[in-house]
Amino acid sequence: MSLWKYNDVELEIDMEDVDFQIRYENSFTLMGEEEKKLKSVGTVSEFSIGYCEMFFRLFDGIFGEGTSEKLFGGKRNLAQVDECYESFLEVCRKDVAEANRRRNKRIAKYMPKGK
Repeated sequence: MSLWKYNDVELEIDMEDVDFQIRYENSFTLMGEEEKKLKSVGTVSEFSIGYCEMFFRLFDGIFGEGTSEKLFGGKRNLAQVDECYESFLEVCRKDVAEANRRRNKRIAKYMPKGK
């Protein structure tokens, strides 16, 4: 389990928790579908709005309704959304790596010793 902090908002990321995994997977599946639709949007501003809202729904889906408002304060800014997303993914990667390290250490105790 890791704590992720962005814009003075602290959120728990636990890639070993099944409920978190389900919210994470479902939210990313939905995001993939939304991303396909974004490619056909007309103006730059329409694309930008859809892009930001796609990430707002991702964070709300994973952490609960209203999370994106806390993270972004109602602001739709592409650079801020990208920075937040990158920060989130980095903590997720670290959490998975740490979980794998712990699991491998546990398993290694029971593996036959080499000659």
